[in-house]
Amino acid sequence: MKKLISSVLVVFILLSCEENSNNPEFPTEEKVIDLSLESKAMVSTDNQFGIDIFKRMVTDDQDKNLMISPLSISQALLMTYNGAIESTKTAFEKTLYLHELTKEEVNQAQKELTDELLNADPGVKLNIANSIWYKQGISVKPEFVQVNHDYYNAEVNEVVFDQAAVNLINDWVFDNTNGKIDQVIEQIDPLAIMFLINAVYFKGNWKYTFEESNTINDEFNLSNGDNVSVPFMNQELTANMMFHDDFSMVELPYGRGNFSMLIFLPEENKTINHILDELNNENYKKWLDSMQETNIALSIPKFKFKYENVLNDYLSAMGLSVAFDPLEADFSDITESMDLYIDFVKHKSFIEVNEVGTEAAAVTVVGINTTSIEPSYSEFIVNHPFLFAIREKYTNAILFMGKVEDPSKE
Repeated sequence: MKKLISSVLVVFILLSCEENSNNPEFPTEEKVIDLSLESKAMVSTDNQFGIDIFKRMVTDDQDKNLMISPLSISQALLMTYNGAIESTKTAFEKTLYLHELTKEEVNQAQKELTDELLNADPGVKLNIANSIWYKQGISVKPEFVQVNHDYYNAEVNEVVFDQAAVNLINDWVFDNTNGKIDQVIEQIDPLAIMFLINAVYFKGNWKYTFEESNTINDEFNLSNGDNVSVPFMNQELTANMMFHDDFSMVELPYGRGNFSMLIFLPEENKTINHILDELNNENYKKWLDSMQETNIALSIPKFKFKYENVLNDYLSAMGLSVAFDPLEADFSDITESMDLYIDFVKHKSFIEVNEVGTEAAAVTVVGINTTSIEPSYSEFIVNHPFLFAIREKYTNAILFMGKVEDPSKE
């Protein structure tokens, strides 16, 4: 991975990259974001939670493409957290690493983070939307509705829970993911009384675009020893890189540079699991801090896939089991007229990476029921399973995390 690329390989790279000037009206300098101490702490907790649940999911889906949005899962759960009290509230704080923050600080920090992310780069399209749907006639506490409206900008809807409500909810998801996710529920359980939903949509063009003429088919080596032929995008560029004994990491910026994709590529005698063994929030920050500008000849496969999973078991194992227990859960700050528990937490995602940039979307629904010299180039050829993340540079918030096992599969 650290060896110099030969002149034979360079032949495949016809043009050096140029900074994307498709939108000259957009600023090209990064926007410096200085979060409050509480918001910085909130980002750390969000990232650690996201890394933990991602690692658990990868263990179960070893041979599948997978992507989640830690931001989406966190926001859906934090809206729900605003209705939890006593041991259920404590379980949320344990699972989401919220011990050092009050509920008010959590909500304010999330609002600040969301506002900063949405205004970080006018050249990147980012949508973060929340909604609450509850069964007509249910006595929901005004304080619960107000806090989620004020801090999460949640759209609140009281509706008859019938098939028309299913269609309304799915239409909301479709609209807020730009059509990339069209369904989160198929029917409504007779015991269901509320759905809390977060949707995240991201579309960013590479700061340094890939020329389509440089895209060529090549072999991608699968974990089982087989290989598939897929289109690889190629370019020469100067990028932030970090070299580790087990893997190399490269950062590919979007737009003005606030948002970027990180690619974690295992060394040839290593696997994704070697990275996951060391992946935690502390090491993640160290890896980012140790990046250095490096001239590279980059070759990365195009990929596009969807993913979905129910998160109940993962969240329960992480400490939230009481919230799923009809006999133990306590969401009295939502309503005192009936006993509530979480029936399911479902997550769906979509990503497409091509020469122009990246389009990604994710939805989380919580279902509540009652009970310059000519440089030399280091080689970075992404031709075997790898991890990736999309983050904002100054907040360090992770919007998406994923792994690619087979870029030919959608």
